[in-house]
Amino acid sequence: MGEMEFEQRELVKAVNLAVHEMNQSTKELRLSTPGGRFHVRWDEGGSATAMGQLAFFAEFLEVSGLFSRWVALPITRNY
Repeated sequence: MGEMEFEQRELVKAVNLAVHEMNQSTKELRLSTPGGRFHVRWDEGGSATAMGQLAFFAEFLEVSGLFSRWVALPITRNY
């Protein structure tokens, strides 16, 4: 009977480890930006970064098509 409890504990540990690893991997996001794909990971213990939410704004510009339309605008010089 003691072996059965030991196997269950090991199984529970393995399942808990797998669930923990799944939670870790969901904290990383892949973003499509005009500069390519970027992997973004939240740092729960960190303070604000120099670039802040820039990666998410770049993804917005890429996915919405605003970046390509902005680049395609003709250049006008008013001087």
